[in-house]
Amino acid sequence: MTRSPVTEREMENLIAEFPSDFFPRRKLVFRGRQKSFGEAGRFDLLFQDEFQTNILMELKARPAKYEDANQLARYRDELVRRGEKNVLMWLVAPHIPKSVEEFLERFGIEFTEIHTNEFVRVAGRHNVPVEAEDERSGIPEAPQVTIRPALVRHSQPPSRVSDAQVETGPVVAARSPLRWNRSGYDLALVNRDALDAHRFTALIDAFDQAVPSRKNSSLVAELRRWAADPGQHWPHEACRRLLRWVITGTTWKRAVPAAEAVWGYLFGRPIPTWSTWNSGEKRYEFDQSAWQVWFKSLPH
Repeated sequence: MTRSPVTEREMENLIAEFPSDFFPRRKLVFRGRQKSFGEAGRFDLLFQDEFQTNILMELKARPAKYEDANQLARYRDELVRRGEKNVLMWLVAPHIPKSVEEFLERFGIEFTEIHTNEFVRVAGRHNVPVEAEDERSGIPEAPQVTIRPALVRHSQPPSRVSDAQVETGPVVAARSPLRWNRSGYDLALVNRDALDAHRFTALIDAFDQAVPSRKNSSLVAELRRWAADPGQHWPHEACRRLLRWVITGTTWKRAVPAAEAVWGYLFGRPIPTWSTWNSGEKRYEFDQSAWQVWFKSLPH
């Protein structure tokens, strides 16, 4: 009978003992496991980050289900009702279906896909023995960690594609909570207190790690500078460069979801159509009128 390489308990142990191996961009300090927080419910792992945020992590050794997301959303609502602050909910599973992702995003719950092979690699790196678990745990046996907004690892090099499969449109339909003014074509954030620094940093981290060649390093640095001081203008050129990673012919396929997640958090969806690749001229074209239409659809 086929067996999974690690048990759920071993996954929990490995994340608790070696959090930086799984989340290298987050400075997580382990605080406890299998206990209640704020009398709202029990969680698998409790961490704190450098900003003293309490991170409540729920681990599933099978593909995530809608019921898992719904349970976390109920816990979150109860913690909010009880007045708890600086709390981030986080779901970890080997696979998170798109419908579950969308639900988690709507409630501001972090999520990461980590395949069992990644746990095996971490265990081997630290000489930690692991046992096998029956395949009834439901863990798929794909040979790689799948990229999602909070994910930070790859086991295969990314491939290039001519067109990113993302939804595009002239105006914003699903709005971001962030509101924007303009200075020329540069943008200025109006409601800085609405920016969730922890979530946005995680999205930047995912985009950073989605391109092992580091071709996006200057843009990632620009994103980090702005995140550290959102009172400064978001430059139009940086906006155009981020957009290119989402929709144009120079995009790395596996970087598209991470880049789209950053864009969606800042400006909403669908992805705008004011910057396009002219294959005949071999250059990007900026449509000023289309930009004006798109900007007017942003929250102000």
